[in-house]
Order: sequence, then structure tokens, then C-alpha cells
Amino acid sequence: MDDPKKSPDAGDIEVPPDPSVAEWQTALPAIYGLEQPVVCCNCRQEIDKLYVVRLYRAKVNFVSSLPRSGRLLVCPKCRTIVPGELGGVL
Repeated sequence: MDDPKKSPDAGDIEVPPDPSVAEWQTALPAIYGLEQPVVCCNCRQEIDKLYVVRLYRAKVNFVSSLPRSGRLLVCPKCRTIVPGELGGVL
């Protein structure tokens, strides 16, 4: 991949530079490294880490049985939510 904004199999799709990305990346609470590089399903860039962002419930107008917080996995290159799961041993 010579051009970091283009992937060989992405055709003419380019990821536009976003000046707010640098500011957004500095506020991330966690970075998880991957055992092997994978390709993001949105930007088609090879990634070797994922950002983990905390998700919390701010307001509901009803009694909710859903959890009050959770975590999202995010591609570090395009900031798209990536399907996946974090697990732990208690």
C-alpha cells in the first residue's frame, strides 16, 4: 500500500483527511493491539490496533433494562465502529 489513503482493492474510494482526527485521537481511553493485522470493513485499510471508546447511557425517558455503559471498538484510520467483542476473566 503505497498511498495510505488508498487501498489496492478500494477502487476510487479515498478517505478524506479530517483535521479533527488528531484531536479526537488524543482523547481516546484505550488502544488495543491486534495479534495479526486485519482490514477495516469500511476504509479497507490494514490496521494492527483498535481504539476502545466508552459508551454510557446519558438519558432515557423510561425504565430501561439495558446496560448503563458499554464499549465500542473503533478503526483508528476512519473512526468507524468495528464489529467485535471485548471479554475478560473475572
